Amino acid sequence: MKLIAFPLMILAALSATASQISRNPMVRVVTISQAELRHGNDDLLEDTMSRLDQAAVFHPDIACLPEVFPRRAAEPVPGPVTTRLARWAQEHSSYVLFGMKTTRNGAIYNSAILIDRKGQIVGQYNKMHPTEGELKEGAIPGGTDPPVFETDFGIIGVQICFDINWYENWQRLKRKGARIVFFPSAYPAAQQLSALALVNQFYIVSSPARGSARIYDITGQTLSSSGNYQPWAAAVLPLGKRLFEMDYHAQKVREIQRKYGSRVEVVWLHDDDWFTMASLDPNITLEDIMSEFGLTPLDDYRARASAAIDKARAAAATK
Repeated sequence: MKLIAFPLMILAALSATASQISRNPMVRVVTISQAELRHGNDDLLEDTMSRLDQAAVFHPDIACLPEVFPRRAAEPVPGPVTTRLARWAQEHSSYVLFGMKTTRNGAIYNSAILIDRKGQIVGQYNKMHPTEGELKEGAIPGGTDPPVFETDFGIIGVQICFDINWYENWQRLKRKGARIVFFPSAYPAAQQLSALALVNQFYIVSSPARGSARIYDITGQTLSSSGNYQPWAAAVLPLGKRLFEMDYHAQKVREIQRKYGSRVEVVWLHDDDWFTMASLDPNITLEDIMSEFGLTPLDDYRARASAAIDKARAAAATK
């Protein structure tokens, strides 16, 4: 089913423009790996920009580059690197998120900068957990609460490399409404990111300095990865996709498929008694379908079951 639906997702996404985002966004994402580009302390700005230019053929809504990707000394924001990326973002009408060393008031940060489709700087995340080596080199930790950023297609979050080890911050991003979390990094962290995507049920986009760049589904499965034949990965992400338990839903799913056909993507995780559902129609959200057919997402089902269990436990305690 996914092989049939994916081209429809691309067509629907390409029909959206920067000035007219649909009710049901399907976001075109690209992410770059710097594998085989690392040459000591060489400046990697031009080589990495060349890979980003290749990925522009996918017409992304947002592109991601690795942690401290230029391999340059810290710069103020705005500065030469942000100016270069702002031109690219404006030329391709795409957001771009990238890692670099930044400086402000004499302090140095390991940062991720977000630039919008018009080339405006709209966000900066400073790495919350620099490594011990970075601290010795003078890096300053970011804040204690990870921010989220508003885009014209939805809310996104960022974590950088060593941040991966503080799982509670990934949960905070979920509670704040992040549908995609970007991970500029020195390494792929593949197994960890897969687990975090599933536990939090959001997409994760990794952009490493070495190894494969990957885009993870809300189930933790890899949707796309870079490799020997292409140093960038790309996917179209229906942001409304949700994960469901099979209980109480099997007949409803069949009714939905009969009514909506190829406008709805259903992926069965047979051995887990789960399925994911996404609307591929730009004018119909999954929330519309959930309301129409009475679907309960997995998180809400767990909360409902927990309340019933607590009630039964309390009643048993009074006997």
